[in-house]
Amino acid sequence: MLEGREAPQRTARVVLADMLNPDEARTDDAMLVASELIANAIQHAGGAVSFRIEVYELGSALGVVDRASDTGALPSSPSNSSTKPTDVATNGRGLFIVQNLANTWSVEQTENGKIVIAVLTRAGSR
Repeated sequence: MLEGREAPQRTARVVLADMLNPDEARTDDAMLVASELIANAIQHAGGAVSFRIEVYELGSALGVVDRASDTGALPSSPSNSSTKPTDVATNGRGLFIVQNLANTWSVEQTENGKIVIAVLTRAGSR
C-alpha cells in the first residue's frame, strides 16, 4: 500500500530490492520505472494508491494503481528535449522513460481508477 506514505517511491524500491535479484541487469531499470510511474500518479492523479509486482521466470510486471480515470493521456515522447538551460522543461519525461525501459506498458481501468502496468523481461529473454 502506497497511499499516505511519506516516500512512496522509496517504499516501492525496497519491495523491488526484496523481490528481484539485485545482481540482475534489469533491477535498476525496474526501480526507475516504478519510481517514474509513482511520480506520475502523484503529479497527475493525486497520488499512488498501491504498487503491484509480479515476478515471472522471464521477467516482471510492475503496476501502480491510482484513483484517476484518465487512460487516454499517454505521451510517447518528451514534451521538451531542449538542452538550453532556459528552455528545458522540468518534467514531462516520466512516461517516455517508462516506454524506453519497459518491454511494453499499458493502462487499464479499474473499479476505482486505473492501473499503469510496465513489463520488463530479463536480459536475453526478449
